[in-house]
Amino acid sequence: MKDLFQEKFKEYRTLGPVVPEARKWLEDSNLWMLLYTVLCQRGVRIEKKTLVNILSGQILENVNIDLYGFCFRLRDVYRDMISCVEMQATLNTRMLDGWYQDLLEPDGPVHRKDNAVVYDIGFIPCHFNEISERMDRLLKAMDTVQDGALKAAELQMGIINIYAYGQDSITMALLAAAYALLEAGIPLPSYPVSEDEYRRLMSSCINDGNEEPFCSMHYRSLVNRLETVIQVYREAEE
Repeated sequence: MKDLFQEKFKEYRTLGPVVPEARKWLEDSNLWMLLYTVLCQRGVRIEKKTLVNILSGQILENVNIDLYGFCFRLRDVYRDMISCVEMQATLNTRMLDGWYQDLLEPDGPVHRKDNAVVYDIGFIPCHFNEISERMDRLLKAMDTVQDGALKAAELQMGIINIYAYGQDSITMALLAAAYALLEAGIPLPSYPVSEDEYRRLMSSCINDGNEEPFCSMHYRSLVNRLETVIQVYREAEE
């Protein structure tokens, strides 16, 4: 699947100049994909069309006002991510902590202050006093990874393993992964797995050392997204 991704990404990068409308669609749909994936892994079941309507400013009677706030805050975080990519900023803990505060508006500290068992994945993360050092070490190690797709997968596994943001660690791992993909110019995908399935895959990575099932899902999602983007770009040229 990784080889197929490389093939599709090469095809995507060799496409000629695209019309502005198609490029605007890509930018907008990147946000839709990120928001959909984050919400799915937070246990929120929602259709992508509904998210598009929310972000366009439509008032939907069956949508909780808190969801509107979350969507708009994530849109602001996404825009900041784009600005950071344009400035070629290297992902660091300060950036992630800032996005965490902007998106989730915590009342307490940014990083967890307990050593609880992570029951839904089935492991005990590092002591909370080790979080800052381990996060800095992880992100520094990622600086040497040139493959954006691989970096996105490694960031998710690494951040969730550290469990820096407590129950919001998966959300922040997905944001870090999205930044790695944006840096590499890779269109953001949506993951075709439920909240429970994602945690099962991550448990396999952390507890069994078996990263293949998660990485297979990750690369398959990237391939599916690239195929869609390539098709839209080609249709726009006609």
